[in-house]
Amino acid sequence: MKTAARVLGVVALGLVLGGCWPLGDDKSSQEYEPGGPPVTFAVGAVALTVVPTASFAADGGTLTVTTDPDGSVRLEVASSSTTLETVATITVADGTRLEVLTDGSGLVRDDAAILAGISPKRARMVDDGQVVLSAGDGGVLWMTDTAVLSLDWGNREGGSSLAVKPSAWGRSGTRAAAEMVWAVVAAEPGADSKTMRDQLECHQFGAPEKATWNLEPWRPEVDPVALALAYCNPS
Repeated sequence: MKTAARVLGVVALGLVLGGCWPLGDDKSSQEYEPGGPPVTFAVGAVALTVVPTASFAADGGTLTVTTDPDGSVRLEVASSSTTLETVATITVADGTRLEVLTDGSGLVRDDAAILAGISPKRARMVDDGQVVLSAGDGGVLWMTDTAVLSLDWGNREGGSSLAVKPSAWGRSGTRAAAEMVWAVVAAEPGADSKTMRDQLECHQFGAPEKATWNLEPWRPEVDPVALALAYCNPS
């Protein structure tokens, strides 16, 4: 999903900043001194800023920022601590808001659209934007502004069919991924219907590794059990 540039700030609390991919730099990783200046890098059309601090350096705390080939960004946290702790605070620019969902994933929105999604692994965001995890388990925050790589209408199984090719992040199985992929699909003419959303969510949580998720607007609405038994494509 491409939108006007927004700023998403990530302030690491008490962690050492490892490699990342700053704006205007062609390297996939770069070292920064603890306590150094803020580093800004891109998640598609969304700009993020990380402010490195050094309080946990003596305890082996690290924050590594890497950019995936699809433009998504992963913040990977490691620490010698095995207790739950706040390791980061996520803030968003004026005019946007961070919505934390029931599973601890999040969406960055403005009044018109979803601008970015955040899928934690072994981590959880809370309502004030703080990220809580047991850092000893190796927590990850995975951020993107692109949930769907392509949409393609065709004729499959005897009728009109929309092939949805999600990004790797779009397959992550979080509520944020479900919402962000659906927002892209629903904007496609002829795709905004309950049966299409039911089929999509069935694929997202039941068949995430399929090359494409094929959705047909002519399929009937059925209960979740019947939908699963029909492998997400009821007739």
